[in-house]
Amino acid sequence: MFQFEGTPEELDASQVLKELADQHRGPVSVTTKDGPDDVMLPARIPGVADEGQETVRQLLGRSPAPDLFIRFLQKTTQWDNVGVYGIKRKNALPDAPLDYSRYLRLRRQGSQFGGFAYVYAEYSTINLRLSYSQQQLDELGIKAARTLTTGHREYRVSVDLTDETSLTDALQLAELAYSVT
Repeated sequence: MFQFEGTPEELDASQVLKELADQHRGPVSVTTKDGPDDVMLPARIPGVADEGQETVRQLLGRSPAPDLFIRFLQKTTQWDNVGVYGIKRKNALPDAPLDYSRYLRLRRQGSQFGGFAYVYAEYSTINLRLSYSQQQLDELGIKAARTLTTGHREYRVSVDLTDETSLTDALQLAELAYSVT
């Protein structure tokens, strides 16, 4: 079994593929990839500054659930004083732009705390500023979240966006984190 990826034009133009196909005498099946590439991204990623739009768009192109991630941002950026920020890298020059290539920080402007959530567009993962135990999550009826044992002690709850339930859980937990920051 061989698997080749490319546009139909690229596959038709491939000399190596033609030679392999000529040697092959069995049935041939062609499948198309249904996945994140098929999701239509909005003209603007909600809350992301102009300087980070293209970078976040590229990350979402590799994301397992870009539509859920965008819906999460759409909802949370409607809350009072919420901003979406890239990260200022260590050793960056004072006038260097923020970095949007790894994760984004959702922060309540005017808060003395850091962000209430760190979100990873490429993985559709939400890390929240909550130090809840698994028992506390269970008591809230949260099924899609997990507790983290590594990383910053205040960001111990994480949700991978995979379906409507995970989005609902992520939004409920984000609202809790937002309210305490």
